[in-house]
Amino acid sequence: MKIRCEKESLLRGLQGVYRAVSTKNTIFALSGILLIAEEGVLTFKATDMEIAIEYREHDITIEEEGSIIVPARYILEIAKKLPSEEVTLFTEGYTVYIRYSGSEITINGLDQEEFPAFPQVNGDVAGRFDLEVFQKDIKEVSIASALDESRPAFTGVLFEIEGKNLRMVATDTHRLALKNTFWEPTGEKDTASVLIPAKILREISKLTAEDDETVEVVIGNHQVSFSVGNILFISRLIDGKFPNYHSVIPEESRFVASVEIDVRHFLATLDRASIMVKDQLRDRAGKARLILENETLAVHTQNVEVGKIHESIPVFQEGQDIEVVVNSRYMLDVLNVLEEETMVMKFTGPSTPMVMEGKDRKDYLYLTLPLKS
Repeated sequence: MKIRCEKESLLRGLQGVYRAVSTKNTIFALSGILLIAEEGVLTFKATDMEIAIEYREHDITIEEEGSIIVPARYILEIAKKLPSEEVTLFTEGYTVYIRYSGSEITINGLDQEEFPAFPQVNGDVAGRFDLEVFQKDIKEVSIASALDESRPAFTGVLFEIEGKNLRMVATDTHRLALKNTFWEPTGEKDTASVLIPAKILREISKLTAEDDETVEVVIGNHQVSFSVGNILFISRLIDGKFPNYHSVIPEESRFVASVEIDVRHFLATLDRASIMVKDQLRDRAGKARLILENETLAVHTQNVEVGKIHESIPVFQEGQDIEVVVNSRYMLDVLNVLEEETMVMKFTGPSTPMVMEGKDRKDYLYLTLPLKS
């Protein structure tokens, strides 16, 4: 194997797949990246057996086809620090040579036969999204998924598909996010209900979206794939039962108060107030008291060892006065992804669910449970 390319081309491919490299497995192949040079393309592959990512780089010159597994951590760090110029990468046996500016680096590699078979996803349910819209949907929903992998069903996002309609739902049992959106079905079947790991969706949300770029999705029996330009993401589906989320969403008649509030103003206020309490709870943000009274929402936080912050925001209020205690991080999460200028916050009581949504949209809902005082 022998290739020539600019440093940026090599780095782009390595960074594209690095997120799928296993950091816990002792199997060398899973801590490495498979490089395949053939037919004018350098393909990068990585997998931790839960997710797999493939990136195809065309901006290279192949002088000799071949393949090899390279240790991911070392080659990525080396690539980052190479000078911005053309580099030559070639192999002799299982040794990788990188030459640049009259200098040379060698890395011990491994036979590509040691790399696990890369999954192929086939399924009757398929479709496409506009990438930019899909990324916005993911960001709004995935904030409510759990990070604790001991409860797999809560680390995923439920995709409920019926024709062109798609509903995404995530919950960690303390909060819930729901988004109704659309996609373009392209498969033989157009109905499905699957649990997709939020981890792979977050990786897609980090991609730089080009104009009119799309995401091609294929859902199989046990896996799902997302194809965007030169990069392919594959993930196992979560085999678990998602909770009955319908039962926790309050009926309209249960709301006793609601407010319309400026999103940026509320975000800035809550962000300042959280300074006092962010180390008090295991969830990395502490209690914030919201006091709704006479067209004003007061945000109050207190740390007995440091001090307190109390700010008031003018709001448009309907219904009764109310006081609730919330996890400020959960509130900040949704305020940071909402793009609307004005949001509506609805209350069912001081210890029962509260709901947040954009003022002029009914396609998104964020629900959280108040904390005990």
